[in-house]
Amino acid sequence: MNRSVFPSIATPVDALKSLDTARKHLRVGNLFSAIVSFKETLDGFLHLKELAAADRTRLSNALNDFQQKLSASPEFHRLYGRVPFRDDDFSTSVDFLGQLLSAKEDEISNMIEKGQSIGMMGLDNLNEEDQQKAVAMVAYVEQGELAALRKLVEENDQLAALVMDFYNDGGIELRKSGDIDQAVHEYKKALSISPDDEHLYYNLARAYIEDGQRKNARKAIEEALKLNPDFSEGAALAQYIEGWKKS
Repeated sequence: MNRSVFPSIATPVDALKSLDTARKHLRVGNLFSAIVSFKETLDGFLHLKELAAADRTRLSNALNDFQQKLSASPEFHRLYGRVPFRDDDFSTSVDFLGQLLSAKEDEISNMIEKGQSIGMMGLDNLNEEDQQKAVAMVAYVEQGELAALRKLVEENDQLAALVMDFYNDGGIELRKSGDIDQAVHEYKKALSISPDDEHLYYNLARAYIEDGQRKNARKAIEEALKLNPDFSEGAALAQYIEGWKKS
């Protein structure tokens, strides 16, 4: 029987099981884990030999479908932008995903080494355990590991508020300096920690307005008002956006 160099993926059934693991990670919002599992699946598939034509077609279709879903996911777009995967070009996909994972790991490692995840958030006075949790939250935010992030946030709501403020404040500073694209990214990171905060959607809407993105601004402020219909500043901004549209 043929054996792949990836012993956990020795048959087409193994590849489908591995792909299902990636699907589950993506479904619950663990983007980084989804990418890791998908890359392992692609690696294994590429090293499977003597596949029957029907098996190769079935696996190729499943892999193509997943990589399109991955690219279209909001978290993937937030972290990596719009990346169109090409159907059946799995060797390129493996290399590209490896680069993404390596770059993100290096980015987080550098952030932590420089003390940005502690010092820049003003968390120097926390005890060591809470500092480690803050670092974990930052890592989960940066990797798009939403399921793991939600669990940690639920267990440490006060600490989560401090980390959320770090991203929100960063977004405000970036918007003021004119770096709207990065400001939007920082607000979305804050929202991954606190998705029910109408003020974050308000800030996001303002950033979109400054960038001339009326449709996105309207969507953001509508989310704010869904969360809090009595949000007077949000209502005023919504009226401004409607007037801006008509003019």
